[in-house]
Amino acid sequence: MEDYIIIAPESMLGGPDALAFNDEVREISQACKHLVINCENIAIMNSSGLGTLISAHATMKQHGGDCSLSNVPEHVQRLLNLTRLNTLFNVS
Repeated sequence: MEDYIIIAPESMLGGPDALAFNDEVREISQACKHLVINCENIAIMNSSGLGTLISAHATMKQHGGDCSLSNVPEHVQRLLNLTRLNTLFNVS
């Protein structure tokens, strides 16, 4: 089992890609204990994207792991702060 896996969503987090992202997180939760979501390429995030992050966090926790965010752009950080999700995730 790997210590951690890094995934990097492209362009938009949420919307039509949400199901594929959630499926990927479920697979990862079986293979490692720590998921790092590299956010540097996220140009657009809406409420669906925030829901996707919450789902990823919950999935990892259900399997005894955790989820953190890295390289968070300013517009995503503002959303995390506004919704107080910055307290849920370790952001580096």
